[in-house]
This record gives sequence, structure tokens and C-alpha cells, in this order.
Amino acid sequence: MSWRKIKAEYIAGGISQRALAEKYGIPWGTLRKKANLEKWNTKRKAAEKRTLQKVEQKTAEKTAEIVSDNAVYLERIKTKLLQKLEGMVDSFPTGGAQEIKIKGKGLETIYRMRDIAAVYVALEDKAAKGQTADMEDLTPLVVLLNE
Repeated sequence: MSWRKIKAEYIAGGISQRALAEKYGIPWGTLRKKANLEKWNTKRKAAEKRTLQKVEQKTAEKTAEIVSDNAVYLERIKTKLLQKLEGMVDSFPTGGAQEIKIKGKGLETIYRMRDIAAVYVALEDKAAKGQTADMEDLTPLVVLLNE
């Protein structure tokens, strides 16, 4: 029997003193006395606290990475939206209503341009607030960018 091994197993967590005593064939009172003398509970709590701090640190790092990746992704989307809008504006007739009718550039195109601009503004607003875009924000882009 190795007290060092039993102590390490208890401090690592996931098992009670009573279960350890049973596992190693030690009277529970004996194990409990040794654990109290050597302050296993305090050491276990300290180990749990360190583990929690590490998890929180990793979570914060991963969150920062996701936010950064999302910002880059949103910038690419906004660039595509502006390019699409610019192409539509460039191809739109500059003449009067008669030229617009002749070239078939009617209200539908104007509405699409308005919709693209609205999505762009919404993405800009979210980015300015430090928020991330979700699927609800990005769904209209599939239609707008593929038309």
C-alpha cells in the first residue's frame, strides 16, 4: 500500500475517502485520520481551484480567438457586400426613367441594392458594438450575394 499514491488519487478528485479506503482495503477511520493530519481536503480544494483557473484561462483564450476569427470573417463578408453593391451601382443606368425601363433595371434592382446596404449596415453596427454575427444575420447573405 502506498499512502503517496492514495493521497495523490484523492487530491486529483473524483473519488471519496470512503471509496479509496474500500478500494485499497484500508479501514476508513485510518484513512480519514491520515487525510485530516495531512490536510488532504485543503490540498484537494487548492488543486480544484488551480484546475478551474486553467479551464477559465483556456476558455478566455479560445473565446478571444473565436471573436478575432469572427471579426476577420465579418470583414470579408462586408467587403463582398460592398463589391456586390458597387457592381450593381456601376451597372445601373444613369439616365432617366426611360433608360431604366429600356435596360430592364427597375425597382427589383433598387430593392436588392437597398437590402444589401441594410445587411452591410447591420453587420457594421454589430461589429461596432463588439458583437458577433449569428446565422440569422448571415442567412440573407446567401441570397443577396448569389443573385
